Amino acid sequence: MTAQLWTGVDIGGTKIAAGTVDSAGRVLARAQRPTPEGETAIAQTVAALIEELNGSGDGSVVGIAVPGYVSTDHRSVLYAANLELQNTRLADLVESRVNINALVINDANAALWAEHRFGAARGEQNVAMVTVGTGIGGGLLVNGQLVVGQNGWAGEIGHMVVDPGGRACGCGSRGCLDRYASGSALEKEARTAEDFAQIAHWLGFGLSQVSMLLDPGLVLLGGGVSAAGEALAQPTRSRLAQLLAEHGRDTAPLVRTAALGPDAGFIGAAAYAADHASAAYAADHASAALGQGAMLATER
Repeated sequence: MTAQLWTGVDIGGTKIAAGTVDSAGRVLARAQRPTPEGETAIAQTVAALIEELNGSGDGSVVGIAVPGYVSTDHRSVLYAANLELQNTRLADLVESRVNINALVINDANAALWAEHRFGAARGEQNVAMVTVGTGIGGGLLVNGQLVVGQNGWAGEIGHMVVDPGGRACGCGSRGCLDRYASGSALEKEARTAEDFAQIAHWLGFGLSQVSMLLDPGLVLLGGGVSAAGEALAQPTRSRLAQLLAEHGRDTAPLVRTAALGPDAGFIGAAAYAADHASAAYAADHASAALGQGAMLATER
C-alpha cells in the first residue's frame, strides 16, 4: 500500500514555510521562501512552494495556515494585519495557479491540530493552546474539535484584556495579553528567572480566564516560546493553579510545552486539510447513500 503524503504551507510575516508530511506526522521534505507583499505575490509564492514539493499538483487537498482570521468555509482570509490581507479569497488565488484544492486555516489552530494529532496533545480532547511569537495567538479544542466560532474569530487569546486601561495594543484596545506576554515582551524582559516569572504572571492570568470558561484538561505553550521549556512552563503552571484555587477549583489543567516546534504550522495545516477532505468525502457518500436508499424505497 502506498503511504499517504500530505502538503501543508505556513505563511508567516517574514517567511513562508511548506512541507510534505506523511500520515504519521513525519516531515519528509521542506521548502521555504521570503514572504512577499500583496495578496497576488503571496498566492504566487504559495503556489510555487506547492509545485516545488508536489510537482504541478495532483488535485489533492493542501492546507494553508495564516496568522489571522479565517472564514468558516476555510476559503478566505478575513483579516491578517501582518500580511496586510483583508477579505482575500486566498484558496481561489492559489487554486488558479496550481492543480490542488486549497483549505485555509488560522496558524494557531493549525499548530494545535498538529499537536493534537501527533504531538504533546495527542489523545487529549479539551485543550487550550497559546502560541507566543511576535504576537500571541490561541487555539481551542473542545471535545476533540477545533473551535472557530460563528465568524471564525474564536481563540484570539492574545486580545483578551488582562490589564484594563493598560498598555496600548495594535488592535486599538488597551491592556491586551499580547502587550504583556508576547515574543517582543520576552525579548525585552525575559533575561532572568524573575523576568520569566513576570511573563508567566500574565500568561497564567489570561489562561485562568480561559479555564474558567472552557475547563480544558491541558494547556499548551507553543510558538517561539516553546524554546524556553520549563523555565516558562513551570511558573505559568503555578500561577494558573493559584488563580484557579482562588475561585474554588481544586484541580488545574496540565501545562506543557508544545513538541513540534516551528514545523507545527504546516504539519497541522496538512493534517487538517487531509482530515477535512476525508470527512467531507464520507459525508458526501453518506448523503448519496441515503438519497439512493430513499429512491429505491420510492421505486418499491
